[in-house]
Amino acid sequence: MVVLDYDAEAERYDASRGGEPRAVAAAEAVSRLLPPDARTVADIACGTGIVTRLLRRPGRDVLGFDRSPGMLKLAAGRLPHRVAVSDATRLPIRSGGVDAVVLVWLLHLLDDAAPVVAEAARVLRPGGVFVTTVDKDDAVVNADRDVGAILTPIRRALRPHATDRLEHLTDLAAEYGLRPIANTTFVGTGQGRSARQWRTALETGRISWAESAGPR
Repeated sequence: MVVLDYDAEAERYDASRGGEPRAVAAAEAVSRLLPPDARTVADIACGTGIVTRLLRRPGRDVLGFDRSPGMLKLAAGRLPHRVAVSDATRLPIRSGGVDAVVLVWLLHLLDDAAPVVAEAARVLRPGGVFVTTVDKDDAVVNADRDVGAILTPIRRALRPHATDRLEHLTDLAAEYGLRPIANTTFVGTGQGRSARQWRTALETGRISWAESAGPR
């Protein structure tokens, strides 16, 4: 598994990932899938909290968890006293303790999604809802085919067996008593680079996570 140094990237992370417009789009999509009576929501791998804070509603408590202290420092400014450093496979939540678990763009980073899905199922109350993004590689292609043509071969070289495929996650979730009940989509604003800018950034070594993919 090759991932960013999220502590080092924290200060510039939001700006490089579409900022507020993308966060609003993601939060609106997640909110469409959250039951109106979901009073306690755990946002796992919440990062800077830019999406997490938008999930709050009157009567709904939203908690943010992330393993990166650097990212969580920013999240704490958006969600005072409602965030904690935690690995997604060992959450400081009692079994059946939340109404919903949210995972936005996490599973595609993992070599094995099973421990995270198992933990999400553990902390959900009976009848609770697990909301996650899926098919990250397809999302990149659909957003901009020129960018997708550049990034998809790199992503596949790094992750030959994508762990966030909808079909795979559906089967995996079933092992933990979870079944699909609804879906939605959202249009993000990308990461602020054109295809030409992505190619230049890759060729000049400015995309650290891509280095392990070898020559392009």
